Amino acid sequence: MRPAQLGKRSACYDSALRKRLVDFRERNGIHETINGVKFSIFRRHSTCSCYSRMQTVPTVVKDLLSLGQHVANGLEMHGLWLGMTQTPSSEFRRILDETEKAEAAWSDAENTRVHLQARIAAADKDLTAWLAKARLVVMLARGEKWSERWIETGFAHRATNIPKRIDTRIKLARKIVVFLALHPEYGVPFADVTAVRGRSIYERMIQARAASDLAAGSCTMKKRLRNAAKRVLRRTMYQVIRTLDSTIAPNDPRWLAFGLNPPIASPSRWRHVHRHRFLEAPTEPEPIPLITEAHSNRARTVAA
Repeated sequence: MRPAQLGKRSACYDSALRKRLVDFRERNGIHETINGVKFSIFRRHSTCSCYSRMQTVPTVVKDLLSLGQHVANGLEMHGLWLGMTQTPSSEFRRILDETEKAEAAWSDAENTRVHLQARIAAADKDLTAWLAKARLVVMLARGEKWSERWIETGFAHRATNIPKRIDTRIKLARKIVVFLALHPEYGVPFADVTAVRGRSIYERMIQARAASDLAAGSCTMKKRLRNAAKRVLRRTMYQVIRTLDSTIAPNDPRWLAFGLNPPIASPSRWRHVHRHRFLEAPTEPEPIPLITEAHSNRARTVAA
């Protein structure tokens, strides 16, 4: 194949891909965000070939609450005059306040969880450093190489490294504390390798883990409550948008009072043309031309 033909085929292939992309965007809608509201431009209906512009509510809670304030103000200003009895302004404001409270509660719980995670990291760092110093003390007391005499101190295997798991480190610290309590002569007070210091370090680690577990459970529960309140708010906002769509005109300026962009008409090439087959009106039958026969029989002609 020649390079020119290859380039031509590649161009055709790119054109085909571009056409498929355009068709896909026409079928599923082109998404854009204006003033926090996500639009889906020219979404095709399933029963016809027309297109319409749909508005969707944002999923981010910060944007959702911002739009909710505009919708609440619009309901208080125009809801009574538009006859929007299904979603009164007081009910919408209550749902919005519950969502804001749930978001604030989850945010506080998340901050607490992150703070306790930092406390666990600091306590684990202190515990690991203390175990490293205690290991040196055990080497001085029971010999440089591992033997059965090390088992009493908590190092039950030949690998005398500091364990990587937190539970195992806490278990090892407890055994070393018991060993130092039974043999206080092996303690090194100036290096804080004593039974009292070791007990305080691993107890602080246990308390930090327990508090972190409680905070994580509380954070999960409050996040679920926040998500439930958010779903209720989004469902109510969709109901308001549907009511507005059936109540006011697309070019009505009251769309802006609700924080929404007014719907726009589809372009001329995407007009709302429904594929219905209408019967054509009956037309009058064409007149049948009359043909007069001329008698050309010369025998019947009488000469004057």
